[in-house]
Amino acid sequence: MKKISPGAVALVRTLLTLDDAADVPTVQEDIPPEDQLWVAALTTSLFVLAVQRQYPEGASRGEIIRFVAELRAALPAGTSVDARATEEMITSVVDAKRREEIPHEVAAESVMEVLQYLLDPAKIGTDELEAALARAIAFAEEHGLDAHLKVKESYGSQS
Repeated sequence: MKKISPGAVALVRTLLTLDDAADVPTVQEDIPPEDQLWVAALTTSLFVLAVQRQYPEGASRGEIIRFVAELRAALPAGTSVDARATEEMITSVVDAKRREEIPHEVAAESVMEVLQYLLDPAKIGTDELEAALARAIAFAEEHGLDAHLKVKESYGSQS
């Protein structure tokens, strides 16, 4: 089992907390190639765990649509996410039978906005954020890029 580099963890932590003072790369070109896959695996694991934390008992299509509307309303002015893609990504976690291909660029943007919203330390506390990050690190190290397929079966719903 490979270990996620401290640089990849620091980058994801910075993206989640929007810590502008942190000294980590902020664009993909600045991320060392060996860290890029780990950043993807870690954010994927975090996304699945955060959605399961939000919806431990599953969610209806209406609940997901309302959540995405709430998320979009909370975004800073000039920021937006593709509502349909975000709904489909959340649905794919809540209902594994419903998976759709979503363009990588759209998915990456939606994932980070959902993570920043659901794992905002001001809402859930720093300890809970660090616990979620620790679970995601362990899972991503174990499963790498297959993390999105394995999170639910290993961790089940997280509350």
